[in-house]
Amino acid sequence: MSEVLKIENLSYVYPKSSKKALDSLNFSVEKGEIIGIIGPNGSGKTTLIKAISGLVEYEGSIKLFGKEIKSIPRTELAKKIGVMAQEFSPIYDARAIDIVEMGRTPYTNLFGDLSDLDKTYVDFAFKALNIAHLRERMFYSLSGGERQIVYAAKVFAQSPEIFLLDEATVHLDIGNAQHLLLKMKERAINGATVIATFHDINQASVFSDRIIVMKSGKIYSMGEPEEVITRKMIKEVYNATCEIVKGPSNVVNVLMTLDTMLVNR
Repeated sequence: MSEVLKIENLSYVYPKSSKKALDSLNFSVEKGEIIGIIGPNGSGKTTLIKAISGLVEYEGSIKLFGKEIKSIPRTELAKKIGVMAQEFSPIYDARAIDIVEMGRTPYTNLFGDLSDLDKTYVDFAFKALNIAHLRERMFYSLSGGERQIVYAAKVFAQSPEIFLLDEATVHLDIGNAQHLLLKMKERAINGATVIATFHDINQASVFSDRIIVMKSGKIYSMGEPEEVITRKMIKEVYNATCEIVKGPSNVVNVLMTLDTMLVNR
């Protein structure tokens, strides 16, 4: 495998704040890898995704295929990186097909005309995510989960080399969440790289080749799921008690326990 992303001494402080949202992060990602990022609320997961997307003025270095992200034109960056944020709320309502076609914007001419190749990618996205029946539906008439899948289809149609997913399954039922993650795994098998944040530690364990655990803007630990997901980590990072159960293929499952919690009445 070859290195596609290299992050060195990455730091970021939000305006009017003295606390570092990201504090001297260092790691690299190989082509075809699936990296899961976990950590409690406020640990820096979303800020990290924004930094890699080029949306915040960070300190340090983020190199994509050897080039500093800050130096890459936005249109070129959009061909390489596809971002699925936690929320997608277009200003104007539109059909699902119109939303998914937006994924081809980096490749269209000044008039936004779609080529036959663009249309092929759009059709693929609808088919891959099993939402052909939503093509003509208006976006804001859809349920929260349906909107999320249409949003995912937009990123699929973009066909980037790196997928950045920020809690992409948060609005999805278990069936749609599983299907989306399986399709993302297929993209990785075909050479794409995936970096995804999770609230659900078990989803991260099943999905990821490696996991980065974040706490207070820093990397607490990094490695394969069975290495980093431990009772000690859950206690120190999340301040929670749990049991760790190892399933098939060394998949780690975290079972929350309540027996040690005290309730004051």
